[in-house]
Amino acid sequence: MRPLNCYFLLILLNSSLQSNLKILSTPDGGSHPEPCAQTCAGISRHDASSFSWYDRSGKAAKSIDMSECGFISPPVVTAITQSRSYNCPSIRAFYTRTRLFYVVSVKNVRAADVLRGGCNVNWIATGYVC
Repeated sequence: MRPLNCYFLLILLNSSLQSNLKILSTPDGGSHPEPCAQTCAGISRHDASSFSWYDRSGKAAKSIDMSECGFISPPVVTAITQSRSYNCPSIRAFYTRTRLFYVVSVKNVRAADVLRGGCNVNWIATGYVC
């Protein structure tokens, strides 16, 4: 391999190993070293047997498992609903912990309707892993 190619390979590897993620604030107000910042994303499917939609005070709610992300403090979470054919309700995230968070519909809607509509929850969480 020519020296110039080795140089570019080294730059590419080095930039992929460095964290460019900066977290300005977290739900618990804690701070950690910048290299510990991580983004984790997923989809909580509407038909997940262990984390299904349920009714909560006239609204549809769902718990979201993010334990595989490995966060050590509650991350910043953003979540939306998505379906191919159903007009899914707007949601808000609440009660965020290191391994899970909950979402609840903004307006009154039955969990059975959201489930029948095939509403998945697409989420992204940014937090610390060390």
